[in-house]
Amino acid sequence: MKVIVHDLQEKSWQELGMRLQEKDVVISESGGCEGTDIGGLMGSCSQLVLISRCVYGGFSPFVQGVLEKCRKHFGPLLEMRHGQTHYEVKSANKNTFGMVCCFYGNNITPREEQSARILSVSDGISLQARGVRIAFYDTVDQLRQLKGILV
Repeated sequence: MKVIVHDLQEKSWQELGMRLQEKDVVISESGGCEGTDIGGLMGSCSQLVLISRCVYGGFSPFVQGVLEKCRKHFGPLLEMRHGQTHYEVKSANKNTFGMVCCFYGNNITPREEQSARILSVSDGISLQARGVRIAFYDTVDQLRQLKGILV
């Protein structure tokens, strides 16, 4: 099962023509995520896909907000991983999902790209993802290439 979180407009999402399986979950800005146990979904998914406009080298406010809601599945304790401080994960399903971060936007500067890469890897470590793949696209239309990345 994939969990896809995106900030695309409904029309742009439909134009991507993503092939979804019955169990896949899509969380969008237009569809909202009220009442959704995002942390629980992450514990049972095989792939977490974040599609976000690159905003100052990070995720859009909606995607960042969804990630913040995942924090309730972290313990109040911090732990050291890979020489960095991260939240301790309560879930026993560590390293069960791969994380794919797709950023889009016109004129993403090299500095913003570097910042987005660092943020994505750090979030992957905090969420204890199996691995993190990061892709950048200049336009929403180029996101169609995403089909080749998703499992």
